[in-house]
Amino acid sequence: MKLIKKFTAILTITSILLLSCNTKEKEYNLTLNDGTEVFYISNNESVISINGWSEFNTINKNLLNLKDKEYNITINSLEDLNGAITNLANTVPASLKTEEVLEDIRDVQEEYTKLINEKNAPLKNVKQNIEELVEKFDDLREELNETVEDYIK
Repeated sequence: MKLIKKFTAILTITSILLLSCNTKEKEYNLTLNDGTEVFYISNNESVISINGWSEFNTINKNLLNLKDKEYNITINSLEDLNGAITNLANTVPASLKTEEVLEDIRDVQEEYTKLINEKNAPLKNVKQNIEELVEKFDDLREELNETVEDYIK
C-alpha cells in the first residue's frame, strides 16, 4: 500500500513538472528601432509595458483591474482615463505605429466615447459598454503584442 502511495505521488509530481515545463513562456525586455523599451511576456498578452507610453500603460492597468469592481467605482475610474484615451494615438511610439494599431486605437476611442455618453443608461447597458471597451482594448493589446513579436523573430 505504501508503495502505491509513493508511486502515485511520484507520478503526480512528474506530471506537474512536465506540464509546467511545456508552457515555454519567455520574458523579453526589448529596445525597438526608435529606442522604445518594451517589457513583454510571450503567451500572456495582458503583460506588456511600453516605457515612455504612459497613456497606454495607464489604460492597460485600469482596464485589467476592472473585474469585480462596483459600477460607480468603475465609471469614476473610467472617466479619469479621458485624457489618456484621447491622447493614445498622438503618443504611440513610432516603432509601434502601424495601421492596425492606429485602427484599434480608434476603436477603443469610439467605445470609450459611447460608454461615457451613455454612462447614465440602465446598468445592463453600461456594463455591456464596459465589456465592449475592454474587448476593443484587448484587441489593441493583441495587435501590439503581434507588432512586438515581429521584433523578436
